[in-house]
Amino acid sequence: MYIVIVGAGEVGSHLARVFVSEGHEVAVIEQDAELAARLDASLDALVVAGSGVNPAVLRQAGVKRADLILAVTAGDEVNLIACMTARKYGPSSLRAVARVRQARHMAGGLSLSAGDLGLDALVSPEESIADSIEDTLRFTGSGEMRELAGGALVLVGMSLGPDSPLIHETLAQIREDLPKDCLVAAIHGAEGVRIPSGDDRIQEDERAVFLTLPAHLTELAILSGNPWHYIKRVLLIGCGNTGLSVARELENQGFSLTIVEKDKSRAEYVAGLLEKSMILNGDGSDPDFLRERIEEGKIDAALVLLKDPEKSLLVGIFAKSLGAGKVVVRCDKLAYEELAGSHGVDAIISQKRAMTDSIARYVRRGRVKSAMLLGEHEAEVMNLKVPEKPAEPDLLLKPLKDLKFPPGSIIGAVIRGAQPFIADGETILRPGDDVFVVCLESARAEAEAVFN
Repeated sequence: MYIVIVGAGEVGSHLARVFVSEGHEVAVIEQDAELAARLDASLDALVVAGSGVNPAVLRQAGVKRADLILAVTAGDEVNLIACMTARKYGPSSLRAVARVRQARHMAGGLSLSAGDLGLDALVSPEESIADSIEDTLRFTGSGEMRELAGGALVLVGMSLGPDSPLIHETLAQIREDLPKDCLVAAIHGAEGVRIPSGDDRIQEDERAVFLTLPAHLTELAILSGNPWHYIKRVLLIGCGNTGLSVARELENQGFSLTIVEKDKSRAEYVAGLLEKSMILNGDGSDPDFLRERIEEGKIDAALVLLKDPEKSLLVGIFAKSLGAGKVVVRCDKLAYEELAGSHGVDAIISQKRAMTDSIARYVRRGRVKSAMLLGEHEAEVMNLKVPEKPAEPDLLLKPLKDLKFPPGSIIGAVIRGAQPFIADGETILRPGDDVFVVCLESARAEAEAVFN
């Protein structure tokens, strides 16, 4: 696939590196000449210095033969115009995806769809992050929860306490301890993410990723050996664009929200938009302030959404040490994820990962309906559709235990009609099934090809 990316900031450069690593042809357009030069020196892709709304620059980037254009600059208007211009000068088959920071609130609250603008999709990492945080706060256990298939399935990532019956024994041995529809889909340890087999064990310093049904969340929280947390009062530190999206979502869901914003003019602006939250102008990273809010029981969860990744992570770890029930930290340096988990941080949120999740299905070939990354682009969960006539007929004839599925991948769950269930060795797939495959990046292409 030939992909043109407009904007080489954190998100754009990350997307470019991901897609180059997957073997796609990539062209990047960046208006900042110095940034373009740095990217050109470090990336095996065509880098063009110029404006993404300029037809000549788009043609130089190869838009005439592009399959997909992704406009991900910091300006919504630039992204929309770049996509519309590319549609005019590109092939009729060109798909166009624009990053829009406040897609739910653009045009004064009017609901404008991508189709209204002649595009294939409007994506907002800020709003994806807000949805993910709301899911995590609703989960009473320690750790992170992410919904799949509109909430029919859930993915829960969490560390296990020393009293958990799920540690040290093999996964085959703990099968009877887990709810029937529950699977250890991946394990995140010191050496990265791995797809486990029945002989594998979850160690106390590792983070297990469970795929299950929503009905089993309470039982899973009990089995984790960690405390429960009912979240009502939330402290949000740092209210930039991401923080504002999160605050709006949490207000809508009925959480009691206290927001701390260091910039006075920004605090006043946010106060004019949010009617139900308490807005404080101050330094949310101040240890004395955190100690007062947390140790006196004034909050149940802390969301640290500062732009500085190291500062954000440090504040989150400190908040957890003071007794905050749930802690979610914004950090685009995903290499810190293991460190954060080892210090009790429940979830790391990343705009780069949220953006990649949002657009993955526009890049994947075949029958991929959606995808969700695990770790630092080490593994992912793909939602695929089982074809009527697969290239390999055994896919519909044999139980999963008898299929030769690629190493480093596993069929974790199936939705048949409206009924979700966790797959096991006896499961036989049927045409039209929605299948959720958990795989390492090294096995992604081969696993996806099974369903073509």
